[in-house]
Formats: sequence, structure tokens, C-alpha cells
Amino acid sequence: MLVKRYHAKDMQAAMEVVKRELGPDAVILNSRKTRRKGFKNLFSKRILEVMVAYEPEKAPIARKINGYLSRQQTEPAVPARAEAEEEPQSAEPDNGETLKRLNERIETLGQMVAGLIDKFGEFAAAEPERRYPESLEALVSRLTENRVDGELAHTLARDALDIIAVQPGVSAEDVMEQLILDLVGVPEPVLHRRYKRKTVLVLGPTGVGKTTSIVKLAANFALKQNKKVGIINTDMYRIGANEQMKTYTDILSIPFGAVYQLDELGGVIESMRDRDIIFIDTAGKKPGDDQHREDVLEIIRIARPEDMLLCVPASTSFSAVKEIIDAYEFAGDFKLVVTKLDETDFRGMLLNLIWYARKSPAYVTTGQNVPDDIDVLDAAGLAERLLH
Repeated sequence: MLVKRYHAKDMQAAMEVVKRELGPDAVILNSRKTRRKGFKNLFSKRILEVMVAYEPEKAPIARKINGYLSRQQTEPAVPARAEAEEEPQSAEPDNGETLKRLNERIETLGQMVAGLIDKFGEFAAAEPERRYPESLEALVSRLTENRVDGELAHTLARDALDIIAVQPGVSAEDVMEQLILDLVGVPEPVLHRRYKRKTVLVLGPTGVGKTTSIVKLAANFALKQNKKVGIINTDMYRIGANEQMKTYTDILSIPFGAVYQLDELGGVIESMRDRDIIFIDTAGKKPGDDQHREDVLEIIRIARPEDMLLCVPASTSFSAVKEIIDAYEFAGDFKLVVTKLDETDFRGMLLNLIWYARKSPAYVTTGQNVPDDIDVLDAAGLAERLLH
């Protein structure tokens, strides 16, 4: 029995290719979503990889059965013999016996494959690690210990290996650090152009720290950059949302507007036409809420924000992060604010988030203190933290 891998856009397409090339008796051992090798494919769309077991020397069972029955129908009939001349039954099995034996063989093969699935899966998962020199393998271990996703860690390692192969004098750590810097890119915080008002829409599900992040940003622009700032709250669902925000704006001495119906938003924005920067807070809803999606799209239509920030907590699981990113993909070109970095000792989620979202990072927050505990993402510091 041999094993072969196929790539396809989905499971149905993979099954069609396998059936066409290997016949209906080939068995799919496992499948996973992945990206093609190479750094240029870091941001490409993921594809489906399936691992298939098959027996190359044997014709597909369905074809054997059909051919056997076809021959039986076309061969000339044997003349009948007298009962007295009847010979013992032939050792050749009839069609029913053939089918029975074939079914038994299929069942046996299925049991063998079932027993090997886990072993093949473990081999496939471990395969990339076995190809690295010791220095690069140690870096992969550091990345995964920092909760960098395994697929991403091995993608970076394979690209580092390609670079080292053509530049043998370079350090594996230097190469890996540069690949991380390239992946993170240049952080893009909110910037204000003189004499031009900027509207910033802040998005994110419940409990990720949107309101606190807005207050920190507003305080930094108002107190440290001497900008005229305004805050508008469109959260019509959370009890006490307006009171909490009003307390902060009174302390900062900046105007605050509360929107109870979305058709009021345009007028509230117009009332702050003298502001340099206006931050708009949104309701936090469970990812995938259809009404929330419609509300956000309406806010975008009315406010026409120059910047959108999506708040995502660093202290949650990668699967939860992916759910948040997927749920807000409809909003378009947003930047990332990674919150609650102080609630985890690992920095891998930062890299996972940027890699999966394919969006520019803007800020990270590291506590509740206003106006402190928020800063532009330090890409070099992140790379050093991940690799040491």
C-alpha cells in the first residue's frame, strides 16, 4: 500500500481527483487546511491537502467485478452433461463467492488503514521538523513555545532554510528575525493631518476593551499631541455604556455624543465639525450576529471613517481570534489593536493574528491605565521576544 498527497480547493474536488486517478478503492487517511510552501505564499489563500492510501498493483475492485461479470455473459455456453456424467463441483468460485471474498478483503484493508491513520498523521505532522539543522530547529521550538501556530512556525523555518542554503554564512536567528519583521510589516497607527478632520471607527466583540482603548487614544491625542478630540457612542445595547464614556470625557474635557438611533449619527458628527479627530465606539456583539453586521455597515455608510480599528484580545485562543477576524471581514480595510497583552506571558498570538488577518497592526494595550498602557506595536521587540 502506498500513500500519496493531493491539493484541491475543497473536499469534493479532492475526492473527484482521487477517484479519477486511483479508483474508488483509494482511502483518504486525513486532510488539513494549509498554504503552499514559500514565503511568498504566507498571505495566499489556504488550500486543502489530503493524504490517500492505495494499492498501485491492483485494479480498482469495482472494475474487476464488472469485468468478471462481463466475461461470464459473453463466453459461449457449456453443453449440458448427462446426470450420470456429472463431475464434482469445480474449484472455481461462482460470482457470489467472488463478491463475498472481495468484500472480506475490503473489510480487512479498511481495518489496516484505520490502524495506520494515526501513525501516518503523526508522521506527516512531524515531517517538517526532521529536515532542519539544529540551530533552526531550536528556533522553531521557541516559536511554538511562545504559542506561535505550528503551521506558521514551519512556514517561516522552511523559508529560512531556503535563504541559508544560498547564503550559508548567515545566522539562522538573523534570518528568522528578518522573516518575522517582514511578516509584521510597518505598524500603522492613527495619524492626523493638519486642517483635516479624521473619523476613526472602533470595532470588536463584547469584552475586548474597545471603550478603554478609545479613551486611551483620545487622551493621548488630547493631552500629548494637543489635538481637539471628540467621542461618539453608538452602543445602544449595553447598559451604562453612555455613563461610563461620559465620565471619561468629562475628565478629559472633550465633547461626547450619544446616538440612540443610527439616523441621528450624521447630525452628531456634524455637531463636532470643529474637532481634529472623532472616535466612534460601536456595540460589542457575538461574532456572526446579523443585526450587528447591518448596524456596522450603516455606521460606515453614514460616518465614512478614514480609519477603522478592530480590537482583538491577545489572551484568547487562536480559534477564537480567527472567529473574530472572520466575523468582521465584511467591514473591509481595518487595522488591528491587540488588547489585554498584559494578561498573557506569550507573544505568539500577536504573530498568529497578523498572519491570519493579513491586516496592518496599529496598537497593543498592556493594562487599564489611561492614557498609558497603549503603544504602537514594536515589531523588532516582538521578534526578539519570540526568538529568545
